[in-house]
Parts: sequence; C-alpha cells; structure tokens
Amino acid sequence: MPREFKTVLCGTDFSEASYCAVDYGLRFARNADGTLILTHVVHVPAGDLLGEKAYTLNFQEAEARVQALLQELYATRLDGYPKCELRVEVGDPAEQLLKLAGERRVDLMITATHGRAGLAHLVMGSVAEKIIRHAPCPVFVVRAGIE
Repeated sequence: MPREFKTVLCGTDFSEASYCAVDYGLRFARNADGTLILTHVVHVPAGDLLGEKAYTLNFQEAEARVQALLQELYATRLDGYPKCELRVEVGDPAEQLLKLAGERRVDLMITATHGRAGLAHLVMGSVAEKIIRHAPCPVFVVRAGIE
C-alpha cells in the first residue's frame, strides 16, 4: 500500500528551481492535509545568498535574515497554508536535511536539482544526490526548468 505523505520536508536555497520544489511540496502536503516543513540550511560560506555581509554576520544574524526570507516565501508562495513549519538549520545542507527527516520521521522529502555536470558537480557535489542516496523516505526531485 502506498505511503501517505502527511509530513513533507522541502529544502530551499531561494533559487527558482527550489521555488518549483516548494510548489510541489505544498501540493503534496495539501493533498494529504499534512504538514509542510520548509527548511533552509545556512552553509558557510553563505555569500551566494547573503552577499558580502555573509562574512561579517554571526550565525544568529544569518539565521534571523534567513528566517525573514522564509517568512517572505511563506507569504508569497504558500497561500497561507496553516500546516507549514519554517525552519532554519546551520551546517551541511544534505546532512542537516537528512537529520531533520529522521528526527521528524517525514514521509516525503522534496528537493530541487540545478542539473550541474562535469567540474561544477565534482567541486560542489550535489545535495540532491546525497539526499537520494541516504533518505529515510521517498524523495521527489524537481529539476531546474521543469514544471
């Protein structure tokens, strides 16, 4: 019997690809009248998200800034869905998302992939790939540019 997706974990890096993943996460959670856990993991260096200030911010300031970004994302994309948790974690994105999935016993993880290949993939790795390999539940992967 297929699993019911009552608790859905969706990570975001605030990219367009991750916004597509958030849209899917909302659909899955709504269909099951379940909880959507929307998470961003602050990874140092976080210069790509926070700009030059990332190197002078302490973790509390970075967490507060990301929490504000999550609130904005909630307000603009999640249509007031009441069963949504916004979380900020600090550390390696794949490790933190997998840890959270285990702790919360999530039924489905949703992640985006940017589809990098070659040297970019070797240097940066792939959060999605790590999640797929080690997730304690099914994983739904959204590729950039696919809706």
